[in-house]
Amino acid sequence: MTVPSWWNKRRYGLFVHSNIATVPSFSPIGEYADWYWSHMGTDQLKDVLLHPAPVAEVLAYHRDRWAHVDRFDDFIPFLSYHRFDADEQLELATSAGMNYLVHVTKHHDGFCWWDAPGTRRTSVLQGPKRNVMAELADACRSRDVLFGTYYSLLDWADERFPDRSYVDEILHPHVLDLVERYGSQILWGDGHWGHGPELWRSEALIERAQEIASAQGHELLVNDRWWHPSPHVTTYEYIAPADIELSPWELCRGVGHSFCNNRAERAEHMLSTGALLDLLTEVIAKGGNLLLNVGPSVDGSIPELQQRPIRETGAWVNQHRDVIHNSRPFDQWGDAQVRYVCVGDELIAVDLAAGIEVTLAGLTPDRYEVASVEADDGGALHWEQHRGGVVLSRIDRSPTGLAGVYRIGFRPVAKAIRLFDERAEPLLALQGLLDAAAPGNIVQLNEGRYQGNVTIPDGVTLRGMGWDRTAIVGSSEMVVQLGAGSRLEHVHVLGGPSRFFNFHAPAIAMYGAGAALVGSHCDGHVLVGADDAVIQSVTGIGVVGWAERTRIERCTFKGMRWDVGIELTGGSGHVITRNEVIDHLCNVRLRDASASTISENRFEGRWWAVHLANCDHIEVIDNGTQHTMRAVDVEGGNGTIVADNWVADGDSGAVVEFGATDTSVIDNRIERCRIGVLVWDAPTTRVGPNIFVDLHENTHVVIGPEPS
Repeated sequence: MTVPSWWNKRRYGLFVHSNIATVPSFSPIGEYADWYWSHMGTDQLKDVLLHPAPVAEVLAYHRDRWAHVDRFDDFIPFLSYHRFDADEQLELATSAGMNYLVHVTKHHDGFCWWDAPGTRRTSVLQGPKRNVMAELADACRSRDVLFGTYYSLLDWADERFPDRSYVDEILHPHVLDLVERYGSQILWGDGHWGHGPELWRSEALIERAQEIASAQGHELLVNDRWWHPSPHVTTYEYIAPADIELSPWELCRGVGHSFCNNRAERAEHMLSTGALLDLLTEVIAKGGNLLLNVGPSVDGSIPELQQRPIRETGAWVNQHRDVIHNSRPFDQWGDAQVRYVCVGDELIAVDLAAGIEVTLAGLTPDRYEVASVEADDGGALHWEQHRGGVVLSRIDRSPTGLAGVYRIGFRPVAKAIRLFDERAEPLLALQGLLDAAAPGNIVQLNEGRYQGNVTIPDGVTLRGMGWDRTAIVGSSEMVVQLGAGSRLEHVHVLGGPSRFFNFHAPAIAMYGAGAALVGSHCDGHVLVGADDAVIQSVTGIGVVGWAERTRIERCTFKGMRWDVGIELTGGSGHVITRNEVIDHLCNVRLRDASASTISENRFEGRWWAVHLANCDHIEVIDNGTQHTMRAVDVEGGNGTIVADNWVADGDSGAVVEFGATDTSVIDNRIERCRIGVLVWDAPTTRVGPNIFVDLHENTHVVIGPEPS
């Protein structure tokens, strides 16, 4: 499908999330409050993936504040929306410099925010008694803001889901109604993961929606969550891609950690003004659009905490609309301080630090001839171009506003004429060298790129010159397999299987007992399938294994927010120590393991730093965890010790839950979290002494449920 012509001219939009869960408006800090029904765990809801259910923190909150509500739908009468004003939402969007809006029409709970056909669970007949979508569509048209609609294919409330009757009688009529009667120009799908295009009949649905939009003179845009074979836009959630992507993409995220309003979030959990401008310019410089989400309160108003950074960046965005809405990527996006885009024939540099002096790295004389540099605010400056780039010095004052904007006249330098053809060097043969080696031999590789996929024989060491100098390149399969007692040292392993969402993509397999991986970089996962494996000083995505006595130390693993960093199932005697594990859904997860130690690591994840599921006699000692929902979660199992850890800026320092016995949570320092320790259905837990500093809740240790 051809991308609508307006897409590259509308680069910044407002996302609005509201559902029945807006009434309780709660999740642990870091989780999505819109999943409250699932978090309660009282109903067997379908297609609940990754999100824990039940969530003990939500059970405790519900017990304390909503014990009189037995059924999720009993929240609907409290959903007043009496302060909802479509014009106020549009004023927020336009004051922020946004020019499209996407509102939730039906989330996973099946509640519809318009007079949807085939159902009585609508905002017109229940709760607000208002047609929220109609009001918003009219307000968008009056302000030249493009109107789009989020729709969840998943429906927890409809008994027909996921039968064909649900698709025929609910899904297709709803989507077509939003396009035909309300003029939706964006179909933003979600909740698609449980079933494929055969059930949804996605291609036929989107084709019909396109026909309706075309008859109305509209161009309809479709994201990649409908299982359509050729969507217009790739969707990223909370984290932008690492570099420029020329095909259309969009980043969605909340101002805070949740999409729907979460009353547990405070100012420090929201994007600051500077962080929002940082994010927006990064997305634009990498060629994407930013869809920034707010979650209204139960009365329909948008909380001031969420509005503040949006409004405070608005003056800058509106003043530099060409930089945001009329730009295209340069051949480099910039760095942590400076962002580059092109507008017409000009190069625009955005200095986020708004400093008196800034270096525009990358604009080196061997690549670009810079002819002029002017400040957008008219300030006088001096500039020089040298081998490190262009250095700008403000003569009279610092830039005005949130960031300095500089317009640069330049032309690329003609490339030097090459006297010889530049051809890629063929990969060097490797397996033959290994086949000729005997146990105890060391196969030393020089600099260069070697052909995978290879197997290192038992007892053989394969050693490179350093992971930045020696590479083993595979062909979409397991790149290296290690035999018993073999070692792989100081290489870069790449070219393994492509990664799909949160699924493992193993590039190295340790299938022999006593194998070791040392000082290497792995672009995929490391698979451990034999006892006594050692993984030391490795960088990459993570480790998955099922063996005895796995040792992982001094490694650095970085995830993509939905995956697990280190995941070991079964076995005993595991040692996970002195690693840095960041940006995973769960940094370390042990299942059915025993007698293991997790110590002296640095963690920063989303929902778990350490998750122990049915494990016995695990020691979690002297780790540092920051900005993670649960630092330690002990779920079932026996005899766990959680001691001497430092935890800050999460929801809780430790959760002990659902049958865990004889757990000790002692001598930990827990700072700036919502609560210190939650013990739920784990009555033999020992808590204390611990140090609690600046917690949000007055009760540092929450215990429940009460005996019946």
